[in-house]
Amino acid sequence: MDFWLRVFGDFLTGFGRSMFIPFMLIYLKQEGGFPTWVVTLMTALPQFFQLFSTSWGGVLADYYGRKPIMLFSLVGSGLVLTLMLNSNFIWMYAGYVLFLILSNFYRPAAMAMVTEVIPRDRHREAFAILRMMANLGFALGPLVGSLLFFTHRELAILGTIVAYLLTGFTVLLMRETGRTLKKHENLTNQMRNPLRAFKLLKRDRQLLWAVTTGVFFLMVQLQLFSSFTVVVNDAFQDQGRTLSYLLLINTAGVVVGQVFITNRTQDFSFFKLLRIAIALSALAWGLLLFPGGAIRYYLLLGLMTLAEMLMAAVYTPYIASLAQEGEVAQYMSFSQTSNILGQMLGPTIGAIGYDIGGQKGYVYVLWGLLLITVMHLRKLKRVEKEESMNKTV
Repeated sequence: MDFWLRVFGDFLTGFGRSMFIPFMLIYLKQEGGFPTWVVTLMTALPQFFQLFSTSWGGVLADYYGRKPIMLFSLVGSGLVLTLMLNSNFIWMYAGYVLFLILSNFYRPAAMAMVTEVIPRDRHREAFAILRMMANLGFALGPLVGSLLFFTHRELAILGTIVAYLLTGFTVLLMRETGRTLKKHENLTNQMRNPLRAFKLLKRDRQLLWAVTTGVFFLMVQLQLFSSFTVVVNDAFQDQGRTLSYLLLINTAGVVVGQVFITNRTQDFSFFKLLRIAIALSALAWGLLLFPGGAIRYYLLLGLMTLAEMLMAAVYTPYIASLAQEGEVAQYMSFSQTSNILGQMLGPTIGAIGYDIGGQKGYVYVLWGLLLITVMHLRKLKRVEKEESMNKTV
């Protein structure tokens, strides 16, 4: 029951977020009149503060339990969104920043809860179902958002508020699954340094290289919801309609295919699937180098969706497999940290390439990031082999 409540909650939050998040970059560029790289930097800066909220979220979830932190995140995010109702450019941006920070407290606690109610050998399947339902929300949200955000923005934001408060109600129905920090001094020490959890990276080399590999791949993958939105809008100039259709391909593909892909790849290693995902991503972005109309954008989204599903099938379960007893939520926070760092760095780097060299410059920059991903993946494989040998000695 707890797991299926989480599934429904992921659908609601996915629907709510996608009603306005994909269109914020277009809004900031149109209202502010800034170049693309400045706008992506404006959306990337909040990601820095999300590193703190993710770290704190993991620590607090281990100390107070999963439910209180999930509720704090959901209710706080909903209240902050009220700043964006009937607001000007500055308050829109301020609300956007605060929303991203508060919403990130939710993820480590929610992911830790899944690992505690689902047996380890079914983690891949569980995370696939969660991703499928979240993307069902992401499929529907942009369709509604493209109709409302540029004409009745308050309705789009109000829809997000309602979705988050409803998710909070589902959390109230769940049972508490874990508190692993018992002593008050543990919490005090952890909270004194919000990045203390990053000391785990120094202790666990596999975690370190898994995170860096994920970061560089996600710097490319997360272009779809950042710089790529401007690329598409510049190409079609239709107030986000084509963008919403493209995002529908991505999210609907995940809804239909994520569980199937996950089940079909159960016997594939993390390294093999990620290599395939990297190759598909490189091929997808290369389509922008060739002439053609809308078809190349749809093909790009199709290939990127497949790459995303392969990555999703193994990345979070791989991080979960490294977790030590009593540190589950903190380990799981690094899955979200990879997303944050990818979102913080990738869009601005991609936008600089786009502003300087157009679509060709954009593609060459993304290919460079994928090459770095391959190098980090090879290093992770060597480290895993060394750690395995050390344990057998």
